[in-house]
Amino acid sequence: MRKSLILVSTLALSLGVAGAQTSTTTPAQVTLSDVPAGHWAKDAVDRIVQCGLIQGFPDGTFRGNENLTRYQAALIFYRLLETSALSTCNLSQEDMTVIANGMQEVSTELAAIAGRVTDLEKLSAEQQARIDALEAKINEMGDNTAGADTAALTARIDALEAAVQNIPAGPAGPAGPAGPAGPAGPAGPAGPAGTSATVTTPAPTPAPATTVVIGEPNVADVTMANNSTLYAGVSVGAKTTDQSSPCTTSKNTKDVNYCVAGGAMIGSTSVIGPVGARVAAEYQPGYNAIHADVNATYNISAGNLHPYVGVGLGLTSSKSRTATTNATDTYVNGLVGLDFRITDSIAAYVEGNGRYYLSNKGYGTGLSNTAAANAKGFNVAAKAGLKFYF
Repeated sequence: MRKSLILVSTLALSLGVAGAQTSTTTPAQVTLSDVPAGHWAKDAVDRIVQCGLIQGFPDGTFRGNENLTRYQAALIFYRLLETSALSTCNLSQEDMTVIANGMQEVSTELAAIAGRVTDLEKLSAEQQARIDALEAKINEMGDNTAGADTAALTARIDALEAAVQNIPAGPAGPAGPAGPAGPAGPAGPAGPAGTSATVTTPAPTPAPATTVVIGEPNVADVTMANNSTLYAGVSVGAKTTDQSSPCTTSKNTKDVNYCVAGGAMIGSTSVIGPVGARVAAEYQPGYNAIHADVNATYNISAGNLHPYVGVGLGLTSSKSRTATTNATDTYVNGLVGLDFRITDSIAAYVEGNGRYYLSNKGYGTGLSNTAAANAKGFNVAAKAGLKFYF
């Protein structure tokens, strides 16, 4: 067995061949994972494995697609000689001829392997002798000193235990804090019955509700911290016009049935309770019109949403229908809108306006193109923008 192990070490270290012979007389039972059933060379591989010529790599593979080195070939012939496979594998005369030629081809490598095996056997014998001598020396040292050392250690341990047991007790330390009170004792016997009397027991005070329903909004989270009612706002919007009085600007020669305007406002949501007031003005490039109105509003608070309605009076100054100067028309204004508080000081809003004009002197009214100054009419406008509370 030692000779086989030396052969394995030699081939693994010097040749890089991973296969190892486990016995010099009986081939090891080897299963190669990469030569499956049905492979065209399986019978040939099984035959040389049974004869002990090939044992594969340590991972159980044959690696049939790799080239065979001269040292690996020499190892195969060496196994033929070592295991007497030439007489047990029923080789034909043709097979013997091939083997003889192969051995002649790798004779140099066979001689090198044999020399290395001899050297390794000698080195192994020398190492074994050194190991045997070292073990004998260790055993000799143990026999002479182990008993004495053990006895000395035992005596020292016994002396330490005795010294610990003979240490006198020290003075008592200060008393610790008092422990908790013990459980109450059993109740004593019942006393004599007293005279009957009416005792009124007060009704228990209900405990405040502590149930918190997950998912329901907290009123404190919805209410804005800023309770300011004063605001200033900006807007963009448009108002309708009659088909006979389309709107146009200097930058757009195409007539359309609406006029674009931009504006600003200032007001308060609470002058008297929910009733507020505001002043608003808009500039309409078409017909160089300016709209200004004063409105009373009624505001409703619903969390972050604040709907409102309002009514008021206004003036429109625009290009006159009969002259090159501007003319002024009056209107009654009705409005409905909705604020959405983005933060406690900024709100976005949308608003619709209904204007009933009491006169029709300028083109800015958007009413029918007529020269009658007293022609009354109704049109609508819408706008959106931002309000800033302070």
